[in-house]
Amino acid sequence: MRSAVAFPGHPGGFLEREGPLVQRPAERQFRRRSARLSALLRAASAVGATLVAVIGFAPPAKAAWVLVAVAGLLIWSGVFTVAMFRPGPRSWLAAGDIAVVMLICLAHGNLVPAAVLAASAGSGWVDVVASTGVFIAQFVLRQPVAMAAAIAIAVAYTVGAPGVREAPVILVLQGLLAAALVELLRRGAQRADLALAEEASVRASTQARSAARRDELDQQRLLHDTVLGTLTIVGTGSITRDSTALPERAARDLAVLADLRLHPTVARDLEPGPAPLDVALRTVVLTARVGLQPLDTEFEVPPLDLPQEVVLALSQGVAEALTNVARHADIRTARVTARSAGDGVVVEVCDGGRGFDPGAVASYRRGLRESVYGRMRAVGGSAVADSSPGAGTRIVLRWQP
Repeated sequence: MRSAVAFPGHPGGFLEREGPLVQRPAERQFRRRSARLSALLRAASAVGATLVAVIGFAPPAKAAWVLVAVAGLLIWSGVFTVAMFRPGPRSWLAAGDIAVVMLICLAHGNLVPAAVLAASAGSGWVDVVASTGVFIAQFVLRQPVAMAAAIAIAVAYTVGAPGVREAPVILVLQGLLAAALVELLRRGAQRADLALAEEASVRASTQARSAARRDELDQQRLLHDTVLGTLTIVGTGSITRDSTALPERAARDLAVLADLRLHPTVARDLEPGPAPLDVALRTVVLTARVGLQPLDTEFEVPPLDLPQEVVLALSQGVAEALTNVARHADIRTARVTARSAGDGVVVEVCDGGRGFDPGAVASYRRGLRESVYGRMRAVGGSAVADSSPGAGTRIVLRWQP
């Protein structure tokens, strides 16, 4: 589906492309720079023209006319310069500048000496004002209005200084050259905007795929820790059909499935701000694991606040580690500790049980690989299992901002 977006104050300001609406930062920057260049150009030319008109080597044709024209030019240049540095539509400024330049061109014969007028193009202060007006029109206005303004200034110049001379032709040529330059710059800005739009589209698509993959992994981890855990216990005979623990675990698992259906992105729907890690870990330690033997867990975690998504990942990782102790370690004691590490934290879950060889764990086993390691990677942390047969197990979870 094609889409288009308009930008206020910018005639014809549409950018179409496949996908969502995009903004035009490069073209906005080009318009802003063009406006500021026009303001500086008008201010500099007004000051230069005034110096030439007032203290030039040749006396002016009519001093009163020159004083009025110069005063009006300076006042207008001040207004034009200040207004051009402010945001918003600038069409009225361009129209005003063209009107001021045309008035000066129409009064050309009364503003410069006859000798300067006879020398034709480029030798009088009016020529400076006219040329500047032509350039400003090309930078501020859209075509063909900008080129029409250049022709209007050339016509006013011809009327104000009758006779055959090359100045009006040079003004039109200046307009054509400036128009070509501005068009090249504008097209470059449009190409830059298209490139930025494509980059943003690719980035958004990548982020969407990444978010979908995170959702899938979060759901898989949650299912592993609940439903699949229950099925594993049933399959190994730890819970029989007649056990009172089975209905309780089944009810908890159904509640997890129902909540997952209603809130598939719980991990990213957390409220922003810190959360107490010690409270979350203590809750994990004190939560009964239905169908598994209870653990006597030593708990040494100081008060520590971390981002909520980090606290969630750490607490879920510790919960899975303790579940593994209860299920596999053949021991009823464990130890959960935490300590600050700079701005981050290191959490450890230790037991003195039978241990295992981390390198020998089958690839399809998701307990450590996803429920612990994966969760920590998802929040920018890491986890490692230090264990060997007969030597117990130490799970270390680290997070740094």
